[in-house]
Amino acid sequence: MNDLNAKIESLNQWKGHEERVEEILTPLKVEGYHAVLDTGEPSVNEGEPAPPGIHWMLARSNTPHSQLGHDGHGRRGGFIPPINLPRRMWAGSDIELIRPLVVGEKVVRRSNFDSAVHKQGRTGNLVFVKLRHDYSIREEICLCETQTLVFRESPKADDPKPELQPSPGEASWERSLVPDPVLLFRYSALTFNGHRIHYDRSYCIEEEGYPGLLVHGPLQATLLLDLCRRHKQGAPLRRFSFRAMSPVFDGEEIGICGIENEGKGRLWIRGPAGEMAMSAEASW
Repeated sequence: MNDLNAKIESLNQWKGHEERVEEILTPLKVEGYHAVLDTGEPSVNEGEPAPPGIHWMLARSNTPHSQLGHDGHGRRGGFIPPINLPRRMWAGSDIELIRPLVVGEKVVRRSNFDSAVHKQGRTGNLVFVKLRHDYSIREEICLCETQTLVFRESPKADDPKPELQPSPGEASWERSLVPDPVLLFRYSALTFNGHRIHYDRSYCIEEEGYPGLLVHGPLQATLLLDLCRRHKQGAPLRRFSFRAMSPVFDGEEIGICGIENEGKGRLWIRGPAGEMAMSAEASW
């Protein structure tokens, strides 16, 4: 463990390392958002605000194919430090929405490595990496996100089963969905996400030990944001945070749930066994 902690200290030398990518937020991108989420909303025009969650589809890292790792992500050692643990997951994010991203404008994403922290989990070593992403239009920051990634060891046959937390009882807002492979593929395509756990079933089962295709964390979070839009029409969202708690897989029915109290929303994804798969909070 001391050796790993020493490596973590060296990884923190990445602090301040920056990545900058830009992209025009086109009406076609927004139409793709609505098509994948099946919102039924009409086409948008330039100058109109884009829906929340679309930033995960914008200004993505265009890593050349030759520089991808075995898991479909870019090889570590560039913007992401070289953490020698095979599994990578998006654990959660905390987002401040300052002003809307506007259709037709150039959006600039600036990302910085913040920190790496080692923890000992029930199934072995965990490394939590925090990244900061700022999305700007015309030099004005529109959205700030602090993203937490977790890197972990490969599964072992004698690993203890995770303890599932039950989801809350009744929700004021709720809809159900069965994510299928086509939905996962289309979301991966829209976000330019090459991670094989979302579309390569044999890789998921044989190499990462999952029972099926993993539903993206940001896709679940975007479904929760869409739930807010459906029930809080016209109310500008100010903050949104989410934490992944238990994985969900294709072919399993999930509940997209929420309840509002005094201008704040408690949101969650209910897994097929009634477990809390994702917990989120929103404020307007």
